[in-house]
Amino acid sequence: MKEQSIQFETDIIIKGTVNYPEIFEGKLPLVVILHGSGPIDRDGNVKNFSMNAYRMLAEFFASFGVATLRYDKRGSGESGGDFYETGMWDLVNDGVAAVQAARQLPEVDPERVFLLGHSEGCTVGPAVNKRVQAAGIIFLAGQADNVRKASEFQTHLVEKEAAGMKGFQGFLLRALKVHTTTVNKQAKLFQEILTSNQTVYKKGVVKINAKWMREIFEYNMTPDLEAITCPIIAITGDKDVQVDPTHVQVFAEKVNGPAEGYNVVKMNHLLRDQEEPVSSIKVKTIYKKGLTNPLSHEMLTLIKQWSEKYMLAK
Repeated sequence: MKEQSIQFETDIIIKGTVNYPEIFEGKLPLVVILHGSGPIDRDGNVKNFSMNAYRMLAEFFASFGVATLRYDKRGSGESGGDFYETGMWDLVNDGVAAVQAARQLPEVDPERVFLLGHSEGCTVGPAVNKRVQAAGIIFLAGQADNVRKASEFQTHLVEKEAAGMKGFQGFLLRALKVHTTTVNKQAKLFQEILTSNQTVYKKGVVKINAKWMREIFEYNMTPDLEAITCPIIAITGDKDVQVDPTHVQVFAEKVNGPAEGYNVVKMNHLLRDQEEPVSSIKVKTIYKKGLTNPLSHEMLTLIKQWSEKYMLAK
């Protein structure tokens, strides 16, 4: 694929990459990739954790004639801003600016600019679409309601796993009361942050992006989902422990355009196949072990079939 650097502005300068197929004729459809949570760069990487999923997606789309725009999230890579001072609506503004920049590219058909959200990008995507009216939306590993519920979903899985785990590790976790205290600790922290007015909240030596948390916890997705009339596809793996896999159907039910929802067997939140049993407690080890794996073949097949129907059809 061909690569081209791009920058655009909101209240800061955002830098990224546009990828094109090696050979093409006419105006191209383009996908703007919206990041998951954390200080993630245009490839999908954070410090000491190279997911590379967004670069791999760009290569995949280029292989069948679709361009992509991916950018460094504010406060990461070459983009300006401070990640910890960033709110959800800052991320929405950046996504809107990315779509507007894409529509101005001479190689791109401005009527065929699509959104692809991964994880948190599935929450940001409907708010971006409300302002720019994308040609279609791909939701990967997303939660179709308030992000606080996704966080609580993750914590309940940890409690359930700790309560039922066998062997010494299970004994130790129960001795430490992980299976009874995790939810209470999380609820207390959330309450502290939500009642504060600090942009950045400090819990001991840990910094928390409190502005983002307050805004995204207060955000009601449903009206923006209901405002979607373009085609959508929602895909989540059945080994995803960070969002509820059944929400692919919630996305499909809430929007008012052509909608498809799929659960991919064995796929986890990093969009890779996972052979290990589902585990919230061992998830970081499982993720790191699978970072060199390719993206899920089943997921890519579903995306390509949908893209041929909606992106490449004129």
